[in-house]
Amino acid sequence: MDYEKIILELYGRIKSLEERVDALENDAQISDKPSITTDEICSYINSLKELAKKDGSTAVVLVSRDVHNQLNLKSRYPMVCNAMRKCMGENDRILFQPPKGNSSTLEIEYIL
Repeated sequence: MDYEKIILELYGRIKSLEERVDALENDAQISDKPSITTDEICSYINSLKELAKKDGSTAVVLVSRDVHNQLNLKSRYPMVCNAMRKCMGENDRILFQPPKGNSSTLEIEYIL
C-alpha cells in the first residue's frame, strides 16, 4: 500500500471539507442578519396608507402576510407585526390578532 498517497488524498479531502464548512458558516452569518428594519417596514406601511388615501379610501386593511410577502421577507413576521402595531393611530383597530400576537394572520384596519 502507498500510505503517502492515501494520506495526501485524505488531506486534500479534509482541506476541501474545511473550505465548504467555512463557506456555509459565512452564509449562515449573513442570513441571520435582518435585511430590513422595523422602521423601514413602517415606512412601507405608511406609503401603503398614503396610496390608499390618494385613491380616495377612508380606511385600509393590512394583513401581515401580505406586507411580509410584498417585501420578500423570510421568517420576519414578528418584525412585520411590531411595525404594523407601531403604525397604528388612536382610531385604528386590530381586526384579528392570533393568540400569540405575531403571525401571518395579524389584520389591522387603519383609518385614513
